[in-house]
Amino acid sequence: MLPVRTLLLALLCGIAFVSEGANAQDMNLQPKYGSQPKNEAQKAADAKFLASVDDYYKGNRKKASEDIAARGWQFLRQNNYPDAMRRFNQAWLLDSTNGTALWGMAAISSISGKSDESLKLFAEAERFVGSDLNFAVDYALTLGTIATRERSETLVKEAFARFARLYERAPQHTMNLQNWAIVLFNVGNYAEAWKKIKLAEATPGGAGLDKRFLAALQENMPRPK
Repeated sequence: MLPVRTLLLALLCGIAFVSEGANAQDMNLQPKYGSQPKNEAQKAADAKFLASVDDYYKGNRKKASEDIAARGWQFLRQNNYPDAMRRFNQAWLLDSTNGTALWGMAAISSISGKSDESLKLFAEAERFVGSDLNFAVDYALTLGTIATRERSETLVKEAFARFARLYERAPQHTMNLQNWAIVLFNVGNYAEAWKKIKLAEATPGGAGLDKRFLAALQENMPRPK
């Protein structure tokens, strides 16, 4: 058996210990393990994992959950979605109120085209990390993306309302303005999209706007003078 420290280091490097078998592997790749009941072997594996983490973190599961969720986000930024979901699930197993882990699950679900699942997870995560500005910006963009993909007028209105509230809260947040412009572009409102881009260009991060999006907007409607 691996020493506890080695076990934790291995876990954080991407080795899954929570469950075994093909069915369990499928569960590991679904948010909250697919919300499915586990068999006795899987429960035993979970108990072993939790005991090892408790030993290493001296019983501080919240800290352990935060560390493992952070590793999940590293995988997510590398587009390694399977390992990211495994880490988010482990973080959630340790602390079901870890909004960062739920946020990560929501992001992967959105990328996978699972709109209802993504929005449900975002809504749950908002209870715990709703004050996080980057979370709020990501949530608004996801709403807008899903709204235009599914042509939902209700979701489009909600997304625009969120963008507006975020602008009031953080008028210099470049990505919120760019995201707002992207959703406006997707619904064909190019004039308003240019207005948001003009605001975004005046922010400190304005130089980092997506050049491909600006080119697409220019192609559909030349920049107003």
